[in-house]
Amino acid sequence: MKRKIAFMFALMGVAVLFAGCSSVQTADSSKFNGQKITVLGDGVAHISGYSSGLYFLWIPLFVGSAENPDTIAFGEDSCNVNAVTKMVTAKAKEMNASATVDLVSIANSVTLPVPIPFLFSWKTVTVSGNAVK
Repeated sequence: MKRKIAFMFALMGVAVLFAGCSSVQTADSSKFNGQKITVLGDGVAHISGYSSGLYFLWIPLFVGSAENPDTIAFGEDSCNVNAVTKMVTAKAKEMNASATVDLVSIANSVTLPVPIPFLFSWKTVTVSGNAVK
């Protein structure tokens, strides 16, 4: 019994190490090789935002913060398309873009079989778009 409990705590410890990641990456216009990325104005950057986290049923435990990328948040539900889209468009605004076009998103959720099946899930969301002037 003690081994099972120790094993469960070890698994949860490993999950905490990998849980909660968020980031915003950009490729500015110097990386476009002289190509236009949109017909609507001049391209400023291509922006990609990502957030992932560990959930207990529908309750967020450790997630990547959409408000402060590259930080872990506890109890913040930021693994959804709305939150990550807000993160991407905020970065575009920070880069003085007047619009963000061609937004594409993908959301995924996987239930974890340990320690108790169907109680814990790992969610990921990625949103990318082109910032233009």
